[in-house]
Amino acid sequence: MKNNAITIRPEKTQELDAIYHLIKTGFMTAKVSDGNEQDFANQLRESDNYIADLALVAESAGELIGHIMLTKTDIIQTDSQSIPTLLLAPITVKLEYRDQGVGRLLIHEAFKRAKQLGYTSVFLVGDPKYYARFGFKSISEFNIVSSTAIPEPYVMGIELITGSLLNVSGKLAAC
Repeated sequence: MKNNAITIRPEKTQELDAIYHLIKTGFMTAKVSDGNEQDFANQLRESDNYIADLALVAESAGELIGHIMLTKTDIIQTDSQSIPTLLLAPITVKLEYRDQGVGRLLIHEAFKRAKQLGYTSVFLVGDPKYYARFGFKSISEFNIVSSTAIPEPYVMGIELITGSLLNVSGKLAAC
């Protein structure tokens, strides 16, 4: 995907150090950060939940300017039943490219690819004011609870396929 000389594509193994640095420096200027987002990305990449086709970079003139990762998680309904879903974490855009639509391009392309792979929903932890513009809603609107102590308004979800969470209830496995 290209837009205003920005290419969105899967990350490459030889770029992992550059992506680590991009995430680390990107979150140094974020409103909220625990300082470990780059390590969290590496942990997700090394887990069985990693989906190579859903770890994307934004590139402009050969420079990495953004990154997004969607990984597998579940909505646990009972001890023996769960529904597959995705976790969006992390997403970062280089400071000088913020407020230019790079995050929007990353999210839209990641969602398009996720739908092509058969996923129907995505969850994240983030700023409700920012993510509402993409259609994210509090998980309580989907009758889903978080498995973490993160306050409910910051744990959000979105249906990639309208109605896919309509009759779903349970606990989000990870966020």
